[in-house]
Amino acid sequence: FEKISHYNHLNAICSWDQAAVMPQGGNQARGAAMAELSVLIHQCTTAAQLGDWFAGAEQEQLTQQEQLSVAAMKRCWQQASQLPEDLVKAQSIATSTCEHAWREQRKNNDWAAFKSNLEQVVKLAREEASVRATGLLLSRYDALLELYEPGMTAQKLDALFTDVKTWLPEFIQRAHEIQSRKKVVTPQG
Repeated sequence: FEKISHYNHLNAICSWDQAAVMPQGGNQARGAAMAELSVLIHQCTTAAQLGDWFAGAEQEQLTQQEQLSVAAMKRCWQQASQLPEDLVKAQSIATSTCEHAWREQRKNNDWAAFKSNLEQVVKLAREEASVRATGLLLSRYDALLELYEPGMTAQKLDALFTDVKTWLPEFIQRAHEIQSRKKVVTPQG
């Protein structure tokens, strides 16, 4: 996983460079290169031997920290293994195209062109959700929640936000009232 970490670091650097300083005409080549890098990361993260390695590691006497590390790596492997390589590549290209085009589209107020790019990103995100939902036997939304908040479901979120809605508006109102009575100190210097 150290190699995967290095590839992800490289991908982050390329993404930053693409967003911050890359000339307008370089996006197609950069997007293609980043898509290939995404596929390479995916191939490393889904390598067949990893399953055997995780099974072996789980039989070892590991410290708590090592157990947590193995569990985190296994989770990455399981999540990546749900997606086909062609979807990973298509998402990388679509995201790169959309983000880069957005810079000019926003300046030119060209929402129609942005809509077209964004629709492709959303289409692929929905495809990912469907693939994950099928593999996990969850709804599409719950399958995507599982990526970021394991065990969370739409039903649990509904209950959580139903509770928050009972006290948050009054809390905000009280905070505004208190703040309106306090003198604002403007920093000097």
